[in-house]
Amino acid sequence: MSKQAPPAKPIDQVVKLLEQRFGKLPVTIDQTATDANIHVAPEHFRAVVEELKNHRDLAFDFLRNIVGIDMQEEGLACKYQFFSYRHRHAVQVSVLTPPGNPHIPSITDLYPAANWHEREAAEMVGLVFDGHPNLKNLLLDEDVRIHPLLKAHPLQKAEILQGIEDTTPGFPF
Repeated sequence: MSKQAPPAKPIDQVVKLLEQRFGKLPVTIDQTATDANIHVAPEHFRAVVEELKNHRDLAFDFLRNIVGIDMQEEGLACKYQFFSYRHRHAVQVSVLTPPGNPHIPSITDLYPAANWHEREAAEMVGLVFDGHPNLKNLLLDEDVRIHPLLKAHPLQKAEILQGIEDTTPGFPF
């Protein structure tokens, strides 16, 4: 007979555990509808991820997803979703880069699955993952240097005028 996995921890318990663990680091911890959420600056991101992966009470051994987001005037953001199979809890790590400085340390050495996700976020929104082994384009031709998911990308006005989007063309700078 197979051993059944324990039930997932409630989000508020995960938040408390994270608050105990990261009380000394400059992070903010809250929760989304589905996960505990850690907000961290790029310069502290790597330390947070190493602790999430290596601390026995956290043990986030699975990187679910990475998403790059254009936050307009606020800068570019990156959201990382992690899961612990051992403890059956989840966390999201949110990193906001300052405008004009879209650099975040790569975590490909900690989570090999980050390779593809970081390449996609670099290509689509222009994030730069310092230390990534190969940030070449995945979806666009190699010589294409626009970032199509930026709200200010050069083709946005044409796409809106063609009816692809139904908002006002362009992005006011």
